Amino acid sequence: MLTRINGTDIFFDIEGSALRKIDGQMCEVPTILALHGGLGFDHGYLRDGLGRLQDIAQIIYVDLRGQGRSGRPALETATLEQMADDVAELIRMLGPHKPYIFGHSAGGFVALHLALRHSRSIAGLILSGTAPTVAPIQDEPNQPTPTLADRAPPKTMEVAARIFSGDITAESVAEFFEKVGPYYAAPAQMGLTATLLQATSKNVDMMKHFMTKIAPQYDLTSQLHLIAVPTLVLVGAYDWVCPPRASRAIAKSIAQSKFVLFDRSGHFLFSEEPEKFRGVVVDFLADHADDPWSLSMSDGANTGRSANTS
Repeated sequence: MLTRINGTDIFFDIEGSALRKIDGQMCEVPTILALHGGLGFDHGYLRDGLGRLQDIAQIIYVDLRGQGRSGRPALETATLEQMADDVAELIRMLGPHKPYIFGHSAGGFVALHLALRHSRSIAGLILSGTAPTVAPIQDEPNQPTPTLADRAPPKTMEVAARIFSGDITAESVAEFFEKVGPYYAAPAQMGLTATLLQATSKNVDMMKHFMTKIAPQYDLTSQLHLIAVPTLVLVGAYDWVCPPRASRAIAKSIAQSKFVLFDRSGHFLFSEEPEKFRGVVVDFLADHADDPWSLSMSDGANTGRSANTS
């Protein structure tokens, strides 16, 4: 559905109810509000992975301004700060419950801004394959850093370089996702990217705006310590887009954070290791939900706490 927020139409869709009947009583379950990456995508590629949580949480999917089914305001209004403000207003409109914000990739950029600008509006963060900056980050000694060059041949690297240098057109984007897209996933699942992106529209103008205007200015490293909500930081060991060192930097700087490495995943860990993803998120929600009993009962099973963490 569409709602008018801050001068533009924002699309959102809801899976599941916020109240569930459990043992004869109406109980509130957690709400997860999902922010897609790109930028220039929509929420569609998130559905397969996050849909596995709808039995224990209400899921709200959002298309950020200028993307997907949302309106097309002037590109100069499409800043990370404005997108965070849009989401905060949507939360206010949907209230009164505070959601957990799931942010993937550049959606995590928006989620971090939201936590800094509107911390009282949210219950916590679930960050998946994101980063606090696009500038180089110093990692811990002896921590391997995945790169595209580790896996891709020279011709594929040339295709990637075209996009990353700002040569972003419909033709170059199509070639990028055909040639480079498979490497977004771990080696064993290189067909996954195409499958996920079938459900997602692409806005080339927004992609170019993000790559040339937004990303070069993005750096929240000095502000991360100000984030005071529970934060789950997830990353795939094969993720060269937002590599593990970026997630480790986030987790080190946020006091109430937990870092989890997905050993067999790339950039789409929620679909590459779906059972581990579900277990880690359920445990996180149970640790921080107002009524963890309702969460465990709505899940209908003992999830355990056996997920490997790092």
